Amino acid sequence: MNNLEKNLYLKHDLRFNKNGIFKILMLSDIQETLRYDRRTLESMEKLLKKEKPDLVILGGDICDGTVLKTEEELREYLNIFTSPMEQNMILWCHVFGNHDHDIELDDIKKAKIYEEYSYCISKHTEDIYGTTNFVLPVRSCKTDEIKFNIWGLDSNNKIWDSNIDIKYDVREYKGPANTGEWDIVHFDQLMWYWNSSVELEKYCGKKVSGMMVIHIPPHEFQFIVDNPEMTGAEGSAKEIMNIGMFNSGLFAALLQRNDIKCIAGGHSHNDCFSGDFCGIKMCLDACAGYSAYGSDELRGGRVFILKEDDTDNIETYMSFYKDL
Repeated sequence: MNNLEKNLYLKHDLRFNKNGIFKILMLSDIQETLRYDRRTLESMEKLLKKEKPDLVILGGDICDGTVLKTEEELREYLNIFTSPMEQNMILWCHVFGNHDHDIELDDIKKAKIYEEYSYCISKHTEDIYGTTNFVLPVRSCKTDEIKFNIWGLDSNNKIWDSNIDIKYDVREYKGPANTGEWDIVHFDQLMWYWNSSVELEKYCGKKVSGMMVIHIPPHEFQFIVDNPEMTGAEGSAKEIMNIGMFNSGLFAALLQRNDIKCIAGGHSHNDCFSGDFCGIKMCLDACAGYSAYGSDELRGGRVFILKEDDTDNIETYMSFYKDL
């Protein structure tokens, strides 16, 4: 298949329902191991029953890859933590976070293990940097017209694990407060998004609105934290986000292409806010796992509600375990 055919392909179709609504539940930073906190799995199951999403997005750090070491351990783990979706026949997809990359297995092989699951509709790339780069078209409830696109990008792992020539002592440099040791979205990933978006526009005869999910958010999320009134910020921003070492240019590319209406990330377990900057809704998801650091008051998932007749305006809110 060529790039367009790959982007149009889905194992199971995504469609707005008869009321013109499509509901997404994003769960980030589950970050458990085979010795997991049972509250995590129980809370995920309850949250799915409460929200009844059309699609679940696992927003990275799905497992703790510093503990899981083998393919057999990963498979055993995924059998446990995909069961809430698989047993209830709920479609789901994923992007990798830094801890998913920590498992010392080939990333393409890891991606294919995920894609073996019956209700997983994840896709991956093999010819550019990163792995979980994809687009999932959402079609009309009445026709095959593509009304919305859900994009995923791989935010990769630590900067010195990339093909950028950086020494370990870069951590000793004094940089902007929100920068950390993390890698960035690479330029070929930006090119892939841009070219794929242009291809889809030509195929559809118009530019199609969408949202993007990425584990480690771009630098511009700090504008929400630093300007809460101007950006209409809601939620918690207790933690310095520790995002990529460099500004990848992702947000600037999204602004210029002008089809992404919302970008959502995770990674910072004590942050779960939303706000609007330059016409793009910027959202951080909460921590979904109990074994990882963070506040129990903030554990849960982020809901997105899309409307077929108004895809530019996306409703979002946090759904916390404590309220179940």
